[in-house]
Amino acid sequence: MKEHMKAVLEFTYPEDEIRLRRALNGERFADAIWSIKNEVRGHFKYGADPVKVLEIVRELVDSILTETGEEL
Repeated sequence: MKEHMKAVLEFTYPEDEIRLRRALNGERFADAIWSIKNEVRGHFKYGADPVKVLEIVRELVDSILTETGEEL
């Protein structure tokens, strides 16, 4: 039988607001990284222009930062 463990993250608010927000949005950031990886792979598979791919990556990063309330 597996033993279940719990983890508790503790933040002092508002001093740790940025760290708290990033902890709460960790899954969204991980999903964004996978999306970027797949987007880049798809473009390079068909000989894409690296500059255009970087522009797409920048747009994806800006989008997730905006969605999660991070500063741009």
